[in-house]
Amino acid sequence: MKRFLKFGTVGIFNTLITIGSYSLLVMLGMDYIFANILAYSLGVINSYYWNKNWVFAAGTGRHTDFFIRFVLVNLITLCLTTFFLYLLVDRFSMQPLLAQVFATGCGLVVNYALNQKWTFKK
Repeated sequence: MKRFLKFGTVGIFNTLITIGSYSLLVMLGMDYIFANILAYSLGVINSYYWNKNWVFAAGTGRHTDFFIRFVLVNLITLCLTTFFLYLLVDRFSMQPLLAQVFATGCGLVVNYALNQKWTFKK
C-alpha cells in the first residue's frame, strides 16, 4: 500500500505536468493529439526518475533494462490514453481537457500494474 501511495504521489505531479503542458500547448493552437504526445513525454521524464529512485527503489545496477521497459510501458500507456482521448473528443464530442483527465485516469491503472509487475520487478 505504501508503494501505491508513493506511485500516486508521483502520478499527481506527472499529471500536473502532463495536463498543464497539454493545456498550454492546446491554448497555443497545437493539435490536441500532438499536444497529448508531447505533454505525456514530459510527464514520463519526471516519472522515470521518481519511480526508479523513490517508488520502486530499483537501484542502479540494471539502468538500461529499467529504462527500456519503462519506455515500453509508457508507450503502451500513451497509445491507450491517446485512443481514449480520440474516442472521447472525436466520437463523443467531449471537451479536450476533460477528455484528457478521463484518459489519464484509465492510463494510470495500466501503467502502475505494468511497472510493478514488469518494469521494476526485483
